[in-house]
Amino acid sequence: MKLLVDSCVFIDAFDPQSPNHTESLALLEDLRRRAILVTMPAHGWFEVQCTLQRLIAEKRFVGPAIQGQMNYPVELIHIDKPFIQKYAMADIPYIKASDHIFVAIARVNGYPLVTSDSKMTEVSKQCGVRVFSPTEFSNELAKST
Repeated sequence: MKLLVDSCVFIDAFDPQSPNHTESLALLEDLRRRAILVTMPAHGWFEVQCTLQRLIAEKRFVGPAIQGQMNYPVELIHIDKPFIQKYAMADIPYIKASDHIFVAIARVNGYPLVTSDSKMTEVSKQCGVRVFSPTEFSNELAKST
């Protein structure tokens, strides 16, 4: 199974001051233990990386010890000409471009989407995407074991 995870879930997991910190970190740890492949568009990883740099500089980073490798294997989806041809015409209600990309990927590929973003959740539901909060997806995982 591939799972599309919004960058906000990673950001919340690594920021102890986020109101979604506990459930986001627990979900990412569970996904890692279960070896569930997380995917996201490449631009989303830059959102995560920029925030990680800020949190480290502020000495607020919480998460796994990286130790030279990514503890959360992420398959990046590159935004190139084939990407544009595949996803550009997805029928999705208006949402800001960076979020539109996540919803388009989930809709076209039938991937479940995990996000804490209320607008992305609303738009995803409107166009038939299976969308979950970190807690909801954790609960789904618990049912499957």
